[in-house]
Amino acid sequence: MARKSKPKVRRRKAVKPGWWRSLDLQRFRWIARPGIGAVLVIALGSGGAVGLSRLETHVNREVAKRHVPSVSFVDLPEQLESLAKDDLTGALGTASAGEWTGDSLCREMATRLAAVGWVAEVNYVRRRSDALFEISCCYRLPAAIVQQGSEFFLVDRAGIRLPGTYLYDPDWKLVQGVRALPPPPGTPWESKALRAGLTILAKLGGEPFGHQITAVLVDNSAGRIDPRRCHIELATDRAGGRIRWGSAPGMEMEENQLEQKLAILRENFRRTGRVDEHHPVIDVSIFPGRYTIPG
Repeated sequence: MARKSKPKVRRRKAVKPGWWRSLDLQRFRWIARPGIGAVLVIALGSGGAVGLSRLETHVNREVAKRHVPSVSFVDLPEQLESLAKDDLTGALGTASAGEWTGDSLCREMATRLAAVGWVAEVNYVRRRSDALFEISCCYRLPAAIVQQGSEFFLVDRAGIRLPGTYLYDPDWKLVQGVRALPPPPGTPWESKALRAGLTILAKLGGEPFGHQITAVLVDNSAGRIDPRRCHIELATDRAGGRIRWGSAPGMEMEENQLEQKLAILRENFRRTGRVDEHHPVIDVSIFPGRYTIPG
């Protein structure tokens, strides 16, 4: 009888431990601790950022409710207080009212002011914690008033038209006889006659007799009406008083130059206290060092 063979026992292979079991517990703690800390920091940071953002929004709303916004033009010249302030505040519109804590509000206010004809350049718009906006600008100042029919317009020394139309005011020097139509406020008035008048007024402004000159008459500038007549005349503070000036500055040919004409007027004023030496009309365009009295 054949011997029965014993069934073979199949041994189960030992399962290799995972990498995490092979780690020493103490080493695992050193590895896990920074990772957990980083996760906590990120979570706390995100939550803190959201919380701070909400807190800032809440604070801004409360501050906005507590203060009424206002505007201060910190370097507005005194002579522009009555002329320009309404135009400046009007240009801001609703930008300076209501919710005044917006991030872009100062920039928006500066953009609006830059479009006002009185403003040559906006230096800054600053918002204070008490809702006061401090505004600094370089302003255009009136140098003369220009007559066109029954209307009068202000210009600065560069010939930029300023906002508004006006009645005649003797406190401003008058340029009369400009033919070119007035441009929009804040833009140059393209007129050679006006530029000539403004150049003369600028020179007269520093003279002790400047107050005796009331207007520059440029209606015959460049001889456009009559080339044989004096091209430019000055009106004095005497009724009907005239000083025959001659050509526009820089356009003189056979006549006195600008500085020679000024020297004659300066000497007249020094000797008699009158730029015209008390004559109704004088001519300073012909002879160096002296004037003539037209016949």
